[in-house]
Amino acid sequence: MRRVAIGLALFLTSVLGAWVVLGWPAQAQMLSFRSADHDIVPGKRTRVQADLARTIESWHGTRACNAQGRARLALKPAVARWLGGQTVAQPRKRLAQWGYHSGDIWVEQRVVDGKPSCTAGFRKLIAFADFR
Repeated sequence: MRRVAIGLALFLTSVLGAWVVLGWPAQAQMLSFRSADHDIVPGKRTRVQADLARTIESWHGTRACNAQGRARLALKPAVARWLGGQTVAQPRKRLAQWGYHSGDIWVEQRVVDGKPSCTAGFRKLIAFADFR
């Protein structure tokens, strides 16, 4: 009787696990950051912004794909490259402030062969830089 119950539990877990992956949308969360205002002098600011979501690789794991630390590790190199390119493209202007917002993160939790796994990535990540 006990073996039947365990077998039934494993079967239901595999079926329901597949149903959850196929039947439920991925979870999303917001992530944002804004640097301190480095230029207090009043004047006209020029804002440059771009959606960097397609330049950031998705990440995989066993459980903690939705952790904000994992998302920040994935986005830092892409934001740094973009910000460096923007400061080089505007050599006569000073960087006053930079940041990112609307970091909509998707997360898919799965159980494959009884082992949990997850995949996550960005749907949208708007990076911005304010110059004077």
